[in-house]
Amino acid sequence: MNILLKCVKQSGYSVRFPSGVISQPLDGGAPRMRRVSRNNWRTVAVNWTVQESGYQYLCAFYEIWCENPSQPFYANLIVDGPEYKAYRCHFEPDSFGLDSKEGTVFGVSAQFLVKPIIDRDLNQIIVDSGNNGVDLSDITNPLDHLVNVALPKALESIRV
Repeated sequence: MNILLKCVKQSGYSVRFPSGVISQPLDGGAPRMRRVSRNNWRTVAVNWTVQESGYQYLCAFYEIWCENPSQPFYANLIVDGPEYKAYRCHFEPDSFGLDSKEGTVFGVSAQFLVKPIIDRDLNQIIVDSGNNGVDLSDITNPLDHLVNVALPKALESIRV
């Protein structure tokens, strides 16, 4: 399986999260909601700003994928959480394109269909923590508490 080596531009990307939920209107009340599918692939719009060699690489990568479009590839993306992960992807057909060219700088865009990486247990812990009034940054960034609270308290007891 091929691996896309060019990182996408962080400021130029968006993700659509299909819910797999349908809504059925009811007379005189709230609609009935029900889940019809799970783990729907996400649509991710990506952009690159590259030099000539980067543009040539992206074009070659896309052409190779077009020769065998059922073969997915891996790309490092931020989709189902705040960190980069290697996601299994396909190009959305006919979405790859050159958006701009200024001298030797090329603006390229595409859309990927991305298989989600979902940790249901972690998601439940995060939601439960929020329900209990826990600040998630305290859980995910304990260094902040260590430097700003614990260390100053520890230094107060030290006499030089």
